[in-house]
Order: sequence, then structure tokens, then C-alpha cells
Amino acid sequence: MQTIEQLEQQFGIPGSLNFSMGPSECVMINIDTPFAKARITTQGAQILSYRAADALHDLLFLSHLTRYGNRRAIRGGVPICWPWFGVDPSGSGRPAHGFARIRVWDVTDVQQTESGGIVLTLNLTPDPVDEKLWRCAYSLEMKIEISEQLKLSLTTKNLDSECFVISQALHTYFAVGDIHKTQVRGLDNHHYLDKVENFREKLQQGEIHFRGEVDRVYLDSSDNLFIEDTEWSRRIVVESAGSNTTIVWNPWDRVTSLKDMTDDAYQYFVCVESANAANDSISLAPGESHTLSACYRIMPLS
Repeated sequence: MQTIEQLEQQFGIPGSLNFSMGPSECVMINIDTPFAKARITTQGAQILSYRAADALHDLLFLSHLTRYGNRRAIRGGVPICWPWFGVDPSGSGRPAHGFARIRVWDVTDVQQTESGGIVLTLNLTPDPVDEKLWRCAYSLEMKIEISEQLKLSLTTKNLDSECFVISQALHTYFAVGDIHKTQVRGLDNHHYLDKVENFREKLQQGEIHFRGEVDRVYLDSSDNLFIEDTEWSRRIVVESAGSNTTIVWNPWDRVTSLKDMTDDAYQYFVCVESANAANDSISLAPGESHTLSACYRIMPLS
């Protein structure tokens, strides 16, 4: 594991990027650019906070009850679901959403752009624990760009001698002022699988409003979506590439079953996830690679 001292010496940028020790010895990467401040942890290559320089509120929601370390998932920010999304497709009891979000990744590169932004690269490679869960040789790279926008790119490369299939998601928790005053636009006339009703297929008509639990897999979804947050008078633009699936989730009163969230937490976030899931799973032949990417930015709600 990379130490704070090693990381600081190799990748630190005075005044712009430094490393610190967080809860349960999770390494934190603290970024301060002319455009935004951000915080990332090497556990799961997970961005926890992104706040544009002129923003009143963080782009991302992070539960203050979340648990860190000891291969536990962090509740909030942008967890990486990989190499499978949802429950274990093999039915053998492996952890939901795979193992990428609970592993410690290596920082492999930091670049400062001409305008003062930061591009951070983290990598994950197989270890003996994961080989018991998924016996495939791979390389997994996460690029995070902190600028006037937040850009994420997750690249999987098949280093194995055989083909393998992945499903995945950038499980982004977007912070909102009030879920009752929030809607998601851009999925009108798209079919979705409704997990609340045993994956029944339905057709979306109009915007998505939140009046109860929502857990949906939208098929053949648009590359451009909009989260309209009336309480905070802002529109979050979500642009995806390498993805034909979008997950929209808010647990509503089921939040009480989640030990790492307060009972009222559902009011303050919505998950809109760029994904490859359901009929959009990715098959990679030896040597092939696939990149799932997303770009997030905030605009005034006019």
C-alpha cells in the first residue's frame, strides 16, 4: 500500500493537491483548484466531494454515518460498481455491486492542466482475495478530472486469455435541497425495469418525480440527462458515454433499513447512475477494452 509520505513526494502539488489520513486509515486526496475543491479516497477510487468555486452546495451527497475501511462500501459520492452491478449474478453470495468499491486503488499519475485543473489517475489490479471472487485477469483505470466540470472515466481492459463479461455503474449520489422538489428530465418515452415491482417493464412518461421509493433501470437511455433541483435553484447536467443504461434510485422510507444513513437522508439525494447493466452488459475479448465515462456540471435553474 502506498504511504502518505510516498504519495506526497511523488504526486503532491503545493497549494493544489495533498494527501492526508482519513477515518479508518483511508487515504484522502484533497484538491483545490481555481475551479473547484474536491476530496477523493483511494478506497474504491471514490470521489466524496466536489464543490465548484462559485457553488453554494456540494455536487455530491455523502452520509455522515458512512463507514470507512475494512472492505466496507462508502455511502455517498461516486462508488464504482464493478465487475458486476447489483446482486451477484452467479448467485454464489459474492458482495453486491462487485469489489472495486471496497478495494484500495493505487495512484499512478497526477497531471495539472494549463488552466489549473487536476487530472488524477488510479488503477486497480487483481489480488489474491479478489481472485477467489472473479478469476479473470484485468486492468481497471479510473481518471478523475477536477475543473469547471467533474469528469470521470472508468476503463476496463481484458488481460485474460478468454472473453469475460462485466456490468458496471458510476453509482453517483447527487445532493439535492429537497427530493420532493426534484425531478429528472431526459428519460421521457424510455422503457425501464421497475425493481420496486419485481423488474416489471414500464414506459416513462414525462419527467421523473419522487413521491416514494424509486429503483429503476432505464434501457437505451439518453446521453444527456438533467436533475432539476428547485430548492437550490440549480440544474445538474449529466453527460455519459460508453453507456446505454441509466439507474435512478431513491430508497424513500426503505432508508431506515440502511445502518449507514439517517432516517431522513433520502430527502437530500438522488442517484442517477451511468451504467452498463441488464441488456447493456459488456463482453470483452482478450486485449479489448471499454470506457464508461460521465461528466457533471451545474447550471442555474432558470
